[in-house]
Amino acid sequence: MTESRQKLPFSNPQFKECNKTLNSGTCHNNGQSGQEPSWLSAENKFLLQTSSKQKLKADAVVASDGSGLYKTIGEAVRAAPSRSDKRFVIYVKEGVYLENVKVDDDKWNVMMYGDGIGKTIVSSDLSVGVQTTTGDTATFAVFGKGFIAIDMEFENTAGPTRGQAVALLSSSDQSVFYRCRIAGYQDTLSTMSGRQFYRECEILGTIDFIFGRAATVIQNSDILVRRPSTTQKITTITAQGKDVSQTNSGLSIQNCNIDAAENLDGVKIYLGRPWKAYSTTVIMESQLGSLIDPAGWLPWDGQPPPDTLLYVEYSNRGPGADTARRVKWKGVKVGNTREDADKFTVTNFIDGDQWLPNTGVPFQASL
Repeated sequence: MTESRQKLPFSNPQFKECNKTLNSGTCHNNGQSGQEPSWLSAENKFLLQTSSKQKLKADAVVASDGSGLYKTIGEAVRAAPSRSDKRFVIYVKEGVYLENVKVDDDKWNVMMYGDGIGKTIVSSDLSVGVQTTTGDTATFAVFGKGFIAIDMEFENTAGPTRGQAVALLSSSDQSVFYRCRIAGYQDTLSTMSGRQFYRECEILGTIDFIFGRAATVIQNSDILVRRPSTTQKITTITAQGKDVSQTNSGLSIQNCNIDAAENLDGVKIYLGRPWKAYSTTVIMESQLGSLIDPAGWLPWDGQPPPDTLLYVEYSNRGPGADTARRVKWKGVKVGNTREDADKFTVTNFIDGDQWLPNTGVPFQASL
């Protein structure tokens, strides 16, 4: 984000199985009715739901120790064909890759998988504190449509005092991040545009650390607040940036765990604040820890909240889910909100039932 803003690991509850009993919802696992994605060949079944999955046959292998065709992720990305309708698979072996990676907008249908969180790590420390724009700080930035990342970690290590510093930026329509860790401080995850889906991820940050204008659904993930700098006593988790009423833009957080990554004594934490006039954030069927301030939502830099924003809370649980003392803004909805929440499910908000089955990633289609 270009505005100057103050921004905001916990034990992962292991959301490995879809909760089929949750409000009688529908679960999709590895595509349609358990079938493998159509783009997988018979000899390369990517068994996403097992700990001993076989590795998908890769078009490019990256290894920092030289055992692959490429030593850097950037080299492998540049080798992907342009505007291809065929999946290009990159396997990134265990290691720490100190680079800033960009998947250009002509690199379609790139899939990248690693050896898991804590093993395959892409890391950088760029921040606005070194005279660059927020977007240019991204450790990993993806623009080409249809991008998939599995079992990887993206981090920005700039720290809590250096301002905006993005770990992952996605402007990829129909992009998916599955079993990934996205770790930073201010502005960790930038969801810029398109339809995006995050499943079984860990997202860590300090201030406005999930922000952007995309149509984004985050499911079955840990959203964890780190301690900000010593001068920051108030922080927010989200800063959604919908600025035109007719656009398909918003942030939907479903069946997630929102909690503290570490001791946050003396810091007031809010679910979000309105970056733009039509800021839209929905938190539903999630566990909210005691770190959430009873008011729930915070104005932008003390300005009166716009009546055009939409903040919905539906069927949440935990000590932070008590809505009795929520702010009384026109756009904040906390009671009888099932109909509002239903508009922001995978099926209704990002048409995910039409394209997610082909990715092989499990998803909850509805409430």
